[in-house]
Amino acid sequence: MYTIPQQFYEKTRDWAQQAAVPPDLLSYYYQVIYPAEMLTLPSGKGIDQPRWVTASAFDEAFVAAIPGGRLVTSNAYVVTPDNKRLRDVELDCPLIDFSELPEPQHFKGTVATLIWGWNMPHIKACTQNIFGHWFFDLLPRLHLLEKSGIPIDKYVIGKLFHPFHYESLAMLGIPLHKCIQVEDADFHLLADRLIVPAVPLMVGKCPPWASHFMTKRLKADRHVKTKKGFERLYITRKDAAARFVANEDEVLRFLKGKGFREIVLTPLSTAEKIAIFSSAQHIVAPFGSGSINIAFCEPGAALFELAPSTFVDPYFWKLCAHAGVDYYEIVCEVEQPPKPFVGTDNIVVNINKLEHVLKLAGI
Repeated sequence: MYTIPQQFYEKTRDWAQQAAVPPDLLSYYYQVIYPAEMLTLPSGKGIDQPRWVTASAFDEAFVAAIPGGRLVTSNAYVVTPDNKRLRDVELDCPLIDFSELPEPQHFKGTVATLIWGWNMPHIKACTQNIFGHWFFDLLPRLHLLEKSGIPIDKYVIGKLFHPFHYESLAMLGIPLHKCIQVEDADFHLLADRLIVPAVPLMVGKCPPWASHFMTKRLKADRHVKTKKGFERLYITRKDAAARFVANEDEVLRFLKGKGFREIVLTPLSTAEKIAIFSSAQHIVAPFGSGSINIAFCEPGAALFELAPSTFVDPYFWKLCAHAGVDYYEIVCEVEQPPKPFVGTDNIVVNINKLEHVLKLAGI
């Protein structure tokens, strides 16, 4: 009988060093694609006190090759031949309420996993359905696979649902017939050789190589043309599930007087989003996945992020730094009463404060 393993290697490297006998075989099991580094990124601008330090640590980005490796549950936990999970390539899911697994489905050849986070379609808990995680925590793993030089026969991915899933895979040259789509909670796969790339968020949240790969492949290599009329943008979250701007009508009236244009991102294709952000010079946006598109801005553009006072996340500051985009954090009060879940509060924008920060930027 198979069960979900409860023992772990904290680091994939720990497993590889044990498996490499003699030690000079380590590179067969574990390739370092990018070494660990510490970067000091440009400080944000604006009038609020910085809420994080400018030093950013990134662990080494790797690709592991596991003979007889397994993937268990729809979350695709990686299991080594000695029946231990790899902690640094998974996001533990407390929603799993079972332990037994069926016999594994055996795939011959070389299989790479792209799943990270929660992938439980039956309860609508899917990390890859969040635009930001899909683009910067899952897809950049393809870059590590490419750099490893290992030919891949099949890719394991969560059940594809949104247009941006299909569009981005096509743009990156991944055919659907090579994708094993996972939706069964008790998924269990055994591969002759399982290839496991590091997860961007797990090595340091928004490492520079992930940003540069996505920008190169989706923008530079495709020679994206700019669009007139999109120089100043306001990104609304009216199409999102949470974290709305409570006084958005007031914000829009003010910004339209400054020449800003409201953009709803969900109806747009991936190509349209890239073209629009490539054209933008100034962007005002509440904190959220839509700001992932900042990566496609030209250097010298500026993001004015409307950030809830109850939640701190330097993700888009890092992304701006990698893209050469100026970053202004505008810390906003939240609507009362606060929401029960962290990071879901609606925000209330102080128009005078917004005007002050825009003036600092020459707007």
